[in-house]
This record gives sequence, structure tokens and C-alpha cells, in this order.
Amino acid sequence: MCGRYHLEVNSLYEEDIEKEENFEYKNNFNITPQSKVPLVIDDKLKIATWGYFPEWLKTQKNSKPLFNTRWETVREKRTFQSAYKKHRCLVPISGWYEWKNINNEKQPYYFYKENELLKAAGLYWLRSSGNIEFSIITKDAYGDLSSIHHRTPLILGPNEQAMWTSQEDENTLYEDISNQGEIPITFHRVNKSVNNPKNKNSSLINKYTEVPF
Repeated sequence: MCGRYHLEVNSLYEEDIEKEENFEYKNNFNITPQSKVPLVIDDKLKIATWGYFPEWLKTQKNSKPLFNTRWETVREKRTFQSAYKKHRCLVPISGWYEWKNINNEKQPYYFYKENELLKAAGLYWLRSSGNIEFSIITKDAYGDLSSIHHRTPLILGPNEQAMWTSQEDENTLYEDISNQGEIPITFHRVNKSVNNPKNKNSSLINKYTEVPF
């Protein structure tokens, strides 16, 4: 699962990507579901809401939007089939957070690639209002990442990004993306202040250091 991430505006603007009219985004070091954040759709930056709320889900008590989609079943689940075929997008990510249970306490960790803006595979839905909703695709964690959490966002390399946004046959696409090499990711423990979604400052990604008593 990927339930929190961070996107720095400077790294986003360094990329030569066309922006939609009236595009506006400010740094957020603690992005939560239902936040409005940038997506890359048809080679253009657009603002979208993180989390898809299908009509059938709205009728269920205490329901929450679908902010993650499992890669393993994206072609099979009716909720995601159409978007997988026609509405694929890239989700710019500077880094993301996951939690590990240590001595019955959840400790947060920050995952990133040094000095590089990452792009995760995503699906989007266009509402009649004109609003866009999206979900981040996740896959089984690999290597050392799995020591913290069993899932990870599906981060795409440059070639895979081009494939993902192309009109390639969806079955061939699935095989090509599944066969991409492991993207090297660094991670470190961070302060529990990230647990509070109201905290959004840059110190959240700093490496946690034990204070000796």
C-alpha cells in the first residue's frame, strides 16, 4: 500500500512538461488521499484528486476512495479494467512513506531515489464535473524494501514510462512492465511527526536520529 507521499515543486518544474492552464501546486511533504496533486496525462501536467470513488462504493457505509490498485489484478478487476486500457497516467513522486511494526509500534520510513524525481504508474478517471481522480498502482516489494513493507508503488524507468503512456496492446504492455528491472530505491527511518497528516513541512523526510538519555 502507498498511503502517503511527497512531491517537491522544484524537481517537478525542472522537467520540460507542458502544464494545463491555471496549473498551480505548492510543496507538500505529506500528501494524503483526497489531496489535489499533479499528474502527467497525455504529456501534460494536470491537477487531480488522489483516490477514485466509483458509484458503487459511495453507497457503502464509511467507504473510502480507492487510492491504490494492485498490479497483479489490474486487468481482471472490473473497477480498473477500462482505465487500464484507456486512462493510464504517470504520478510524479519525490518520495513516499511506509510504516514498519517494531516492538508493537509503527515506525515510519521514507523511500526515495537520490536527486531524482520518480514516476509511478497510475490510472485516472475523468468525472462529468471535469475533475480528475486517480489511483497509484502498487506491486510486491522487492529486495530490502520488503523488510519494511510488503507493497511498493510501481515505479517506472524512462523506457517503461513511454510504454505506459503509449497505445501499446494492454497484454503486451503488462508483460513488458512486469519484466522491467528493479528500480534502486534508498530508504531511512523518519520521525513519527509524519503520522499526523496536518504536518507537511520539509523536516518530515529528515533521517531519524535517536536522542540518548
